[in-house]
Amino acid sequence: MSHTVLAIGTAAITASGCVWYLPAISDLQAGDDRPRSARTAAAACIVWWAGMALAGGLLLVVPDWQPAAQVALAGLVAGVILRVRALWYRRVERHEDGLRWAMLDAGPAPKSPRPAALTLLGWLLVGLAISSLGAVSILMAGGGSFAPRVAAAAGSAVAASTAFLLIGLGNVRRHRH
Repeated sequence: MSHTVLAIGTAAITASGCVWYLPAISDLQAGDDRPRSARTAAAACIVWWAGMALAGGLLLVVPDWQPAAQVALAGLVAGVILRVRALWYRRVERHEDGLRWAMLDAGPAPKSPRPAALTLLGWLLVGLAISSLGAVSILMAGGGSFAPRVAAAAGSAVAASTAFLLIGLGNVRRHRH
């Protein structure tokens, strides 16, 4: 597959991701009107999508696909680090909210009405889609023998699926408590 086709596909995916990064930009622009966890999660979202956009641009400019993959991976890693940090901030904020509710003697803060199984299913479906797309892109990248590409595709699919499974399980555990 030519780099131009991959770049156009990446541009299309990045453009369709505006439903996530445009609200994230507005969260960052709101500044202190938003909680720290929301701003950090918004920064994670923007870093993820910026990595994809830069990778698409590199696919047009650089004849090799590896720099684009490295930029996308760097955006993913930086975004995951920021997202974990946002989860930590959210935990602190929930603890502080719990203390405030306790001072009011109004009971604990209300929980999300969404069932935990639905939340886990959502995380699993997104993880499956992302890991499948990543594995297919590695297999279709060409270059070199087929066996290392299969190993890399399988390894990346397992890693991405495991990451989303762990995030989903953490989210379910958090909703139960």
